[in-house]
Parts: sequence; structure tokens; C-alpha cells
Amino acid sequence: MKNILHILLFFTFNIIFISINAQDPAYPTATLISNDTAFCESGKPLLKVAFTGEKRFAFAYKIGISTYWEGTIKLSETQGDHTIDENYIEIEVPSAVSSDASIEIVRVYDSNYQYVPNDPNNSGVEVTGQVMNCEVFERPSPSAGVYDPICGYELTFNGTVTDPTHTIYWNDMTGVGTYSDINSPTSSFTADQEGDVTFILTEINGVCTATDEATVKFLGSPTATLNSSGEFKFCSSDSDPDFISMDIAFTGNAPFNYKINEGVYTSDGDTDNPSIEVFASGEYSITEVSDVNGCYAPAEDITGTQIVTDLKPDVDAGDNQNVCGDQYVLQAQLNSGNSGLWTSSVGSIFDVASDKNATATYSGFDLKQDVTFTWTETEPEMGCSDYDDVIITFIEYPELIIPTISDKICQGNSTYMDYTLTGNGPWNLTYTDGLTTEHINGIEVSSSSFEFTPSFDETMNLESQTLYSFTRVEDALGCVKDYNNERLYAVSVDEKPIADIGVVDVAVCGKKIVLDPQITIVDGIWSGEGVFTANEDGTTTFTASDFGESTIKWDVINGACNDISDQRTITFKKVPYPVNAGEDRIIYGTLDFDLNAEAFDNIPDAEGMWTSLELTDIKSPNDSITAVSVDDYGIYNFVWTTSIPGLECEDWDLDDTVQIKVKKLIIPTGFSPNNKDGNYDFFKIYGLENLTNTKLTVFDKRGKLVYKCEDCYNKWESEGWNGIGKDGALLPGGTYYIVFESDELSEPRKQYLIIR
Repeated sequence: MKNILHILLFFTFNIIFISINAQDPAYPTATLISNDTAFCESGKPLLKVAFTGEKRFAFAYKIGISTYWEGTIKLSETQGDHTIDENYIEIEVPSAVSSDASIEIVRVYDSNYQYVPNDPNNSGVEVTGQVMNCEVFERPSPSAGVYDPICGYELTFNGTVTDPTHTIYWNDMTGVGTYSDINSPTSSFTADQEGDVTFILTEINGVCTATDEATVKFLGSPTATLNSSGEFKFCSSDSDPDFISMDIAFTGNAPFNYKINEGVYTSDGDTDNPSIEVFASGEYSITEVSDVNGCYAPAEDITGTQIVTDLKPDVDAGDNQNVCGDQYVLQAQLNSGNSGLWTSSVGSIFDVASDKNATATYSGFDLKQDVTFTWTETEPEMGCSDYDDVIITFIEYPELIIPTISDKICQGNSTYMDYTLTGNGPWNLTYTDGLTTEHINGIEVSSSSFEFTPSFDETMNLESQTLYSFTRVEDALGCVKDYNNERLYAVSVDEKPIADIGVVDVAVCGKKIVLDPQITIVDGIWSGEGVFTANEDGTTTFTASDFGESTIKWDVINGACNDISDQRTITFKKVPYPVNAGEDRIIYGTLDFDLNAEAFDNIPDAEGMWTSLELTDIKSPNDSITAVSVDDYGIYNFVWTTSIPGLECEDWDLDDTVQIKVKKLIIPTGFSPNNKDGNYDFFKIYGLENLTNTKLTVFDKRGKLVYKCEDCYNKWESEGWNGIGKDGALLPGGTYYIVFESDELSEPRKQYLIIR
């Protein structure tokens, strides 16, 4: 027993010893030392990690949902590619981070808890809470723009940036100018001098900074000054050319191209003295300057003027005039200090030839003559002279000649007065009839006639007179001849009777019409295609020969007024009579039916209309045959009214009434098909013709089918069912059961049928 106890104690001690010595080593740790960071897109952040445990460490980390095992640094060859031989390490993440993300250490490995290449997610030790946050900024891409050489000193940038909310600013390498807005990519810049300037556009987004640069050449611009030598005077009427020498100074890059008024010149240096021929008074100045670079001077940098005065008189002999007669007072303008003299192209007399307002008398007068008068004026300083012409047209006065001075006409007619005009046409005439004054303008022909239509004076008896007095004639050149009761034309007017048939309808019903004309100072006579009850009396009844158009004429005569009449064309129309709305009817089994009135096909313009005393739906109320729908069974009255459009045929009875009785579908309860007495030999459904897809089924008392028909109306025709069963034999007398169906019935009709 003691030996067994010793053995047990020995094994117990050894088991405890082995258990103590076999305890697991401590887990390794990995601590992220690096702080949260920010960097530009596609950057690679730095990770600094400290370890505890047995050396030769390795670790795994996640970026988003992707896991990485560090193997990019030098590791112990004996421990594999993922073993780190230091207590901490600082590495650059091998993959670029393109957006905001978190880097988290998820596992750590050491010599005791080693990295297993085939099972990295289950080897080593899990790590939590070791996270570094990364903020990633988009790398901006500014453009400073591209620029051609600039004339002058002003530049507007055309730069662009990735985002206008970023920090933006310009700066240049020389500092020789000013910006309108240094923080705008489209700022303006004013240079202080010519030459190349390099501009840098900077754009900052968080920790990302990007720049772009552009070099611009400022070419500057020229200036020009015209130095005046005082007023330059010359006389352009002496036939010798006159020149003036200009004194011009430039700044800028020679050679220069420039304009003086309309002339174009070139200067190789900073001064120039062009000799310019002058032709008239005016002000000379430099209008445009450009330098060797093609740059133009601003308007404010071009100064100086030269005044040039032409002493040649500004001569004005007056305006050309048309003169009626042979004298005219000339209308020249004389400049102060100058002297003048009149001369003429043809024989004329001046009262004072040196007077600017001399009176000229033309000798040798003709119908129309142009005379040129010349006014010559001389100035005293250089004896410079010039002249101006004026054309005076001397014109003969016009005349009106009337060969025949009177006429006699019927009231309302016209008279034609012959005339002849002399002088220069076209002419304008003025005349009066004692009450009003009239003007006839633009008369083109010298001999013709005027039309006058004088009215009859109602205060006179049978005849009155109108006297036309021509008071003035004017020709095309403005010459006027006035008359005082010297040109007269008298017209006598006979009273005109009235021919008036009166108010007559243009169309009538039938062939007769009563005529009642208006009678004035004389009677008249009727004529036309038909019969008058009295053709010389005022009131008469006319009967046309036939239907259609017929013209009726009423003529009156009074002396010279012998062609006075009135006429009417009347259409005599056939009336749609008598009217027949159709036969009264009884309709079974439907609320829809047709109306059938008699149409008047032989009267093309006849019209008709259906109306009802009850509320119904008439589909085509203007058609003689039309469909009708009613709301319920009952008695309905329809009126068919005919008419001729535009005519009131009050003496004609043009309507007719038809009565329609609308009854429900009637299915008899019995019949006696014995073919002996002629009574009830057929089974007939009243209203069957108004139904569609009809079907009748007959059963005997035991429910046996003994007869069946479909589309019964067409099968039975007009008589009905004769009682013959499906076997071809007459059914025996007795009680049967029938079922009737159609599209119009909401449900089949079922009832008993007795055959006797």
C-alpha cells in the first residue's frame, strides 16, 4: 500500500509540474503610434507601429474592406517575408489611398504566434481599437491660360481652376504691375512697362497645392503729337496747289504708320514732317497711329490739330426758281467785306448789277425759258474770287378755253363740258356751282371734257339750272390765272320721275305675287314673263309662266327723261305639299325604331324636320327617314314639318303627324295549330323582329326538349311557329315550358305554353 501511495504522489507531482511548465506564452500587441493624417489624392500615408512580445513581428491592417499583410520591408529570412525584427516600425502604405478612409490594425504576429501564409486570418492575434483616420484632398489642376503678345499694358487673365471655392491667388516674378483682384482667375492686370512678365496661378485645396504659370509679352503702345504752326491760309480758286508742312512727334517703337485725316503716312523715327496738299478749309489731326508691333495708340494719346482756312468766298447765288411772267428779284448772299457782280447767259436787264438783290427783266419771252444768272464774289485780303449760278425759269401764264357754254340733261344724268388748256401741264382747275368750290388736280391732256352731274332744284317746276363758274387755273410750274365770271358753263336739268317696284320678296311660294309700285309724277307700264291682272295699273297680281326665276319690269317716261325703269328678278319656288309623315304604327319589344316620312326628291331645296310632343332622341331630325330612341313604352306623336329655306309659306299646310305606340315584348301563353278555323294557328312573339340572336327552347312536362329555333324571326318569316316539333310531327295538346333568349334581354324569359 505504501508503495502504491508513493507512486501516486510521484505521478501527481509530475503532472502538476508539467502543467505549470506548459502554460501558454503572453499574446503579442501592436499599437498604432502615428496620428490621424491628411494628404493629397493618390498619396501613401505613413504608418508607425510599436510591438510587444517575442521579436520578429508581423501585422495585418485593413483599408476599407481590403486587408493587407505587411511584407514590403526587410525581414528575417528565417521567419518568412512577414516578420519584422524590431519593436516598432515606420512604413509607407504600399497602395495609394484615393478617398477618405480609415486604416485599422487587425492582427499581430510574433515568434510565438506566427504568421501562417496559408491561413493569415486565423493565425497570430486579433487587434482592436488601433485606427488611423485619413482625410484625402483632391489635387487641384489650375491653368494660368495662354496669351498672345499684348498691345498696351492691360491684360485680362483667362485662367481656370478646379474649384472656385479653393484658395486662389496670382503672383508674378517681376512685380511690375497691379491686379484688379489677385484672388480671381480672370483678374485684370496693368503692367508698368513693356517686356515679358511671368505669372503664376496657385490653387490650394487643404494640404494640396498646385501651380501653373504663363509668360506674357507686353508690347506697349505708341503716342503722337501734331504741333500746330498757327492758322494756314490759302486760295483754292487760283488753280495752284497749296501745301502745308506738318510737325509730328512720336513715342514708342518705330517705324510708325499713321493717318492725317484720310491720308496714310510712315515715319522711320520719332519725328516726321510730311508735306500735305490742302484743298479746303478744315481741321487736320492725326486719326490713327500704329507701331512696328502693330499696336495702335489709344485715342487719348493722340493730340494736336492744325487749322487750315481757304479764303475762296463761299458764294451763294440763291435757289433755282420758276417765275410766272418776265421779272424776278435775284436772291444772292454777299459775305461781309466782299464785293459782287451779276451777269446772265441770255439777254437780260439788271437795274443794279452789283446789288445782290438786283431785279432782272427777261427779254424775248417764250412759253418757258431757262436763264442762267451768275453771281461772282471777290474777297479783299488775297483777291480770291469765286462764282455761283442760279437758274430762273420764266413761264407764260396758263389759259382755259370753253368752246360750248351750255347743255340740257335729265335729272341724275351727266353732262360733258369740252375744254382746252394752254401753258405748261399738267394743270389744276378750281370752279364753283354757287354752293361748293371744287378742285380738279393733275389734268394731263390739254383738250378733253369734264363730267358734271348737277342735281335738280326741288324748288323749281320741271326744270332747274346749275351755273359752273371756273375761277382759277394753275399749271405744273405753279403759275396761276384767276377769272372773275369770265369762264361759265350753264346746265339745265329736267325733273326725273321715280321708277320703284317697291318691296318685293326675292323668292315666293308658288307662282303668284302681288305688286304695288311707288307712283310719282307719271304712271308706268308692267312687263314680264307671265300674266298681269292689269299691266298699266300700279297695283296688280302677277302669275309666272313656270317655276324658277322670272324678271318683272316697271317703266316710266317724262319728256327727256325717257329711259327710267325698275326691275326685279323673283324666284317662284315649288312648295313641298302635301306632307305625309307615314302610317301610325305599333312597335313591340324595343325602344328604338325608325320614322318614315315621304321625301320631296323632286324639290331639291326642300327641307324637313322631325319634332316630338314627348321627350325623345331623334337621331337625324332633318332626314325623312331617321332612327328614334324613347325612354319608356307608351304613345309618341311625331310631327314632320317641311319648308323651303328662307321662305315663309304662311298659306300652305306643311306639316303632318304620325303616332307610334311602343309596347313591351309580348310572348303568348298558348295557341291552337289545328289549321281548321284560321285562329291562332301560329305561335308568334310580338316584337321578335326588333331583337338579335334570338333563341326559343320548348320542353314538355318531363323536361324533354321538343323544339328549338335560333334566329327565329328569319326562320319563321312573318307567320310564326306552326307547332311542329323537332321530330317533324305536330306536338300533342298540353302544357309546355318555354325559354326565350336574345341579346336585348338581361335574362331569359321563362313561362308555360298551352297547345290546344
